[in-house]
Amino acid sequence: MENTLVGEKTIAFSIAQEILSTSVKIPTIPSNGRKIMDLVRQPEDKIDIPSFVKLVESDPGLLIRILQLSNSSFYSEMDKIISLRAAITRIGLIETVNTVSLHFFQKMLPRFPDIQGFSYDDFWSHSWVCAVANRRLGHPNLDMGVLPGDLYMSGMLHGLGKLLLAIHFPEKFSKCIKQAQDNKQPLRKIELDEFGTTDAFIAARVLNAWHFPAMVCEGVAFHQIPELASPEYIIIAGLTQFAQSIAEHSEIGCSGNGAKLEMADTFFGQKPAVKISQKKIQKIIIREVLESVEDKKVSVTADTKKAIPPAFKTKKISKHIQKNYPDPPKKSKKGVFGWVKKFLT
Repeated sequence: MENTLVGEKTIAFSIAQEILSTSVKIPTIPSNGRKIMDLVRQPEDKIDIPSFVKLVESDPGLLIRILQLSNSSFYSEMDKIISLRAAITRIGLIETVNTVSLHFFQKMLPRFPDIQGFSYDDFWSHSWVCAVANRRLGHPNLDMGVLPGDLYMSGMLHGLGKLLLAIHFPEKFSKCIKQAQDNKQPLRKIELDEFGTTDAFIAARVLNAWHFPAMVCEGVAFHQIPELASPEYIIIAGLTQFAQSIAEHSEIGCSGNGAKLEMADTFFGQKPAVKISQKKIQKIIIREVLESVEDKKVSVTADTKKAIPPAFKTKKISKHIQKNYPDPPKKSKKGVFGWVKKFLT
């Protein structure tokens, strides 16, 4: 198995080098991107708000996105926001930082032409839900010991390799998507047959070239096979895999996978001693994540001039929540709701 992984990584390195030096430019990450990355990884109480405000105000696109979110329908009954500081107060510092990070990478990375079963909007929708879910898995009450900011970055960029393959090898990657979906197989398996490596390893090599932290790079590299990650990276890889399973079952966006990974089959889903292996906790987390993305769906829109993608229509998400994760019965104030409130605080 070790020799196989070495071979996959070697091929991924070769493909990543080709991608980074090809005529279809994948840009180097600019200085403001590194600052944003550092901010995302910081705990909320460590973020220098004046520096953050200065960073966002220097980029009109980022500022427009934050103002758009703060004036979205979720806050429709409130006064219109026209300043960044007021927007941060309204939507929260962490949500603002996350939105800036998502918009930055959407703007930086090239747009790939939609292929059957895998569109640009669906790719970013799925990536965003995975990022939100992964950050939630970093909540202290789950005792996983990984910074929520690292989890957010790993979740948001876990599918970067798919975007790169769709841009640089559209015919071969389209073939992989079709075969995976027609045969209901994991996309990773088809990629191994076609490319000799996986999108996860390719993404990790590119992130490494951009000098991303090892924690994020390895979380992305091994999110499909966390059990093979080095001991110090197993947790972030396993949580990113779990978050991807949540995102796939949310029916928001598309990962290109032909077979949905059941939470019970994930690395941590098979660890009874871990809290997120418990179904009642899984339902709470899933419901919370879905309600969160419904509230803030406008922040994932790739183009501020476009309408909200169809996948984020409120009725569809609300219907999915009620069907698959209904409210627990209201027995008493000390019943399930009381436990939920205690768990989430």
